[in-house]
Amino acid sequence: MNRVRSLLLGLLFVLGCTASAQLPPGFKMPSLWYNPALMMDPGVQKDLHASPAAVQKIQSAIMTQGMKMMPLMGSSMGGKAPTAAEQQKMMPVFLAAFDAMQKACVDNLSKPQLERLHQITLQSFGPKSLLDPKVGSQVGLTASQKTTLTQALAKVTAAQQQAAMKMMRNSTGNQGAAMGLLKQTRKQTDAVLNAILTPKQKQKWAALQGKPIELSGMAGMMGGG
Repeated sequence: MNRVRSLLLGLLFVLGCTASAQLPPGFKMPSLWYNPALMMDPGVQKDLHASPAAVQKIQSAIMTQGMKMMPLMGSSMGGKAPTAAEQQKMMPVFLAAFDAMQKACVDNLSKPQLERLHQITLQSFGPKSLLDPKVGSQVGLTASQKTTLTQALAKVTAAQQQAAMKMMRNSTGNQGAAMGLLKQTRKQTDAVLNAILTPKQKQKWAALQGKPIELSGMAGMMGGG
């Protein structure tokens, strides 16, 4: 179970990295409104006061959809970045699976729980969240700021994808090194965001995220790229 969980978190993280970068032609950036991987975190489950039944249904959906992703990872399982052809093949499945995971959250959580999950999602994805048009609009992100943020995120995407691949191979040594890299790149992109936002925008961004929560493992590092 731990091996499967690590692999699924890695897959979700790769999708999150891809969402902030250049997607293959013909694909739109997925909605990052809810981060399904958070429902694997006991601390998030407790924060949401989610019932065991709801958690089980959501995690079951994550497992089911994650299994659909696994066979398509190909060379990525060996730690190699997917080729353009592999991305073209993976993206439809990735995007459909991610949507299905988010739907499982919507179907099994109450409105207040979903509102809180969205706040925690913003915390987990960090600066990447502002690339969502709705979130960017709520903060008042300008076109120039979006360009600067996009460029900053693109610089760390490749490194983060490599870290996610190491996490998926589930080696203790790999995981330690990968988490160190994720923390470093998250700090870098947080610094960029802090530099480009105005004081008023920073207040709006903080309000959207709600009460801070300590996230475990990869879920807490997703926002770097």
